[in-house]
Amino acid sequence: MKKFENEPKEEQRAPIGLDSSSTEIVSSSGDSIDSTVSTTEAVPANAEEPVLTDAGIAQDSTRELETPVAPDQDGETSEDDGPAEESSENDDLAENSSIVPEEQAIDREDEIFNDVEIEEDEDATAVRGWRSFTRAQIWTAVAFGAVILLGVVLRFWNLGIKPLHHDESLHAYFAMVLLHNNVDNWSTCFATAAASCYRYDPLTHGPFQFHIIALVYQISQWLGAPDHGINTTTVRIAAATFGSAIVALPFFLRDYLGKMGAWLSCFLLAISPGLVYYSRFAREDIYMACFTLLTVVATARYVRDRKPGWLITAALAFTFSYATKESTFLVIGIFGSFLGALLAWELGVRWLLGPRTPEPLTLAQSDTEEATEQDASLLAASTAAEHVAAKKTKRRFWPRTAAPWVVLIYFIVIGVIAKWFLGVVGNLSRYVTANTTNTNHANAVVAQLKQVTQMILPWLGILLVILIVYLLLRDQFATPKEGRHGIAKRIDPEKQPLLDTIFTMPWTHWFFAVVLSWFVFMLLFTVLFTNIATGIGDGIWQGLYYWLQQQQVARGGQPWFYYLLLIPLYEQIGVVFGLAGVIYALVRPTRLRLFLVYWFVGNLVIYTWAGEKMPWLMIHITMPLMILAAIALQPAASSIWYAIKQRFVTTSAVSIEKDETRDPVTTDVVVPVVTEEIPIIPSMPPVPASTAPVVAPTPRRRSPRLSLVASILIAVSALLLLLPTLQNMYQVSFVHEADAPHEMMIYVQTSTDINVVMDKIQQVDQKLYHGSHAVPIGVTNDTTWPFAWYLRDYTNVCFNYPTGCQSTASTYPIILGSGDGELASMQQQFAQTYQYHQYHLRTQWDQGYMLPLCVKSATNACTTPQPYIGVGPGLWLSYGDNPPKGAQFNLLRAASNIWQWWWERKSFGATDGSYDMGLFINNQTSSNSGVKP
Repeated sequence: MKKFENEPKEEQRAPIGLDSSSTEIVSSSGDSIDSTVSTTEAVPANAEEPVLTDAGIAQDSTRELETPVAPDQDGETSEDDGPAEESSENDDLAENSSIVPEEQAIDREDEIFNDVEIEEDEDATAVRGWRSFTRAQIWTAVAFGAVILLGVVLRFWNLGIKPLHHDESLHAYFAMVLLHNNVDNWSTCFATAAASCYRYDPLTHGPFQFHIIALVYQISQWLGAPDHGINTTTVRIAAATFGSAIVALPFFLRDYLGKMGAWLSCFLLAISPGLVYYSRFAREDIYMACFTLLTVVATARYVRDRKPGWLITAALAFTFSYATKESTFLVIGIFGSFLGALLAWELGVRWLLGPRTPEPLTLAQSDTEEATEQDASLLAASTAAEHVAAKKTKRRFWPRTAAPWVVLIYFIVIGVIAKWFLGVVGNLSRYVTANTTNTNHANAVVAQLKQVTQMILPWLGILLVILIVYLLLRDQFATPKEGRHGIAKRIDPEKQPLLDTIFTMPWTHWFFAVVLSWFVFMLLFTVLFTNIATGIGDGIWQGLYYWLQQQQVARGGQPWFYYLLLIPLYEQIGVVFGLAGVIYALVRPTRLRLFLVYWFVGNLVIYTWAGEKMPWLMIHITMPLMILAAIALQPAASSIWYAIKQRFVTTSAVSIEKDETRDPVTTDVVVPVVTEEIPIIPSMPPVPASTAPVVAPTPRRRSPRLSLVASILIAVSALLLLLPTLQNMYQVSFVHEADAPHEMMIYVQTSTDINVVMDKIQQVDQKLYHGSHAVPIGVTNDTTWPFAWYLRDYTNVCFNYPTGCQSTASTYPIILGSGDGELASMQQQFAQTYQYHQYHLRTQWDQGYMLPLCVKSATNACTTPQPYIGVGPGLWLSYGDNPPKGAQFNLLRAASNIWQWWWERKSFGATDGSYDMGLFINNQTSSNSGVKP
């Protein structure tokens, strides 16, 4: 069996050996708006999570419920049963209690996919009898299943159509090394740690992708796939699978986003040009994106459900992300800082800044001594309404708790720390890469850190065992304490859900999460336990060290506005409605909405700041943006869907009893029980209804027709923006998938010319060597990738030609070379003995949008390297890379050029950017085989 060697990638190096919310009408201040509801009504299934209100309290509408949550409208209590909508929304309901059903559907997480049935008749029971699924559950499954299937088809259709990218060839090759050496010859790698065995090297990123691709290879071999299960398609199967999983994950956020919001999230993730293209691309970024979103989903589910499986899933997802790419350090910074802000909020929410109850109003100052009892009642009601309005107005501009101030102090402190930390990182990065002496010193320090880590870990394991034994003995012999105790006793689970989760978490939950995560870490970084001695230290320190070094490399050489240009060119519906979703999330905040905004903005800032800017990193920015776009679209979609149901659903399908207990705002959302009547003004006796007609401001009414028209306009706008988005997705993924000069998203993609070259090599081998893959081939160093992958079955290949085979170099019938200077030299050297043809090895998008040549001045020393020189984004969009002298940015020309690129793929600038290769075939070989280069 042929041995496949493993060597860390050094750019172009050959391997060694080859050389809804609740409708409870209660304001956030506790003012009862409508308590005349039936005690048989239930909490809506897809109510939203608690909200950070302006009153400084994380409100949860279930606080007002004394009775257990009733089953949802599907007939069973599902995971969609969550806290009701935020208090700020309840204030709006209090002010607009007469809003008609179409308007209310905008702000409520309705049972969008449900054919609502209040009373189950025989027909409904018959439907339920089919495997105990209700009609609502079936329609929900069909709706989500269809959009997930769409995402799967877009990712798997014709998956192997384009050649392997330079980086894909590396990942595909070393996964093959892992399979043939670390798996098939596990005992050899375990005993000798041979150089031919795969070892983790951060230069090719984390070990997960190599293990998962190798697993796909193995399964494909068992199933009898072509080329022994190793081909261009099987290389990408894992990426397409995890890309499809991203589409499905919002399904588990239905009780946070509402069913319509979750469905829209799935749809936008399914058709996103960036996510579709890079789900069909065997790079590590799509795996990391999937694990990042899975971490978010599983954490949200655990905080709500407290099921250990979700905590274990979150821990494993984070571990897999860490074992996939070093960018996980950035995720730690973003997620960790938001977690700290949330904890700061929950700590400050218990500190009240004002009196607990407002001062009671009296009529002492009013001139009512000679007034009748009725006049006094009218004045009291009027004063009550004015007091409520004044209190709400004051609360909007001044928090009742210290939570906002604590969060502000937190961000000030963490901002100072972050600035200091980034300065230290920058200095270290510059020091490490300054010269060879510094690099050698840094290497020695890192090696020492690895040794110390390997010495400490066994003792940490012993301490963990002691801790577990203690916990087991405590649980076995200690008397169980009833109720809450310790720190948990001081925590309000409704106002401080995150703190409550942390301090009431059973130790078994975090124990199994930690143990399983550590096992996965060991399994991957030691490469199936074949490199235990150094694998652990490498996994902890080597990735961080590599990331530190890369900050000065600035691979890609892109300007700071790179993603601000790239993403809008492709993601029209995501950008427009994503930004609208940011505004909506800030105006109507919940914890998840604020997190999505923080996640999106954090990724945009960090990836813009980071030295390395590549197009595949855009998916980390667009993924939260798509969910925010779904949040912005959800109200309009819900309103339209509600209107359609009201217009077309027959009474036999929807049985609604219109009685007095139904919420007057909407007819298909169940109202939760308010078990306790709260007076409008504390300490003020209620006025008898018989003598006190209500005098209060008339609530503002909104026209249902106007609301529906607005929703339709939003939907039409979304469809118009969806069209270019779908066009871009289709063009980049299925038409120009290997045509970098016409697609900015494609970066130095391997040209389809490589298929032409491989066909000619195969023809020579077939005619002269009977298809035994024995034809001698010389490959120069710059041509190693992707040819190390494409020539994997050829047994007589000289990599690093001619140095790698000096004694026989002149006898090789086929030579592959690349590089502008090298090609010219080789062509001159072999002009008499070889026939030659030049092909494109890689092509690239025009770089005219780059900044112009820096001109030194008193304020700008021009110290930043400029690998590419352009005319600037404005002129480039208007005139391409060769604008006329004195030209200025022209909005109309830029819009016209963008339009032509969207629909005709007419490039903005030149399309001749390429990195070429040459195929040399010996004259005699060409004559004997009849194959010309």
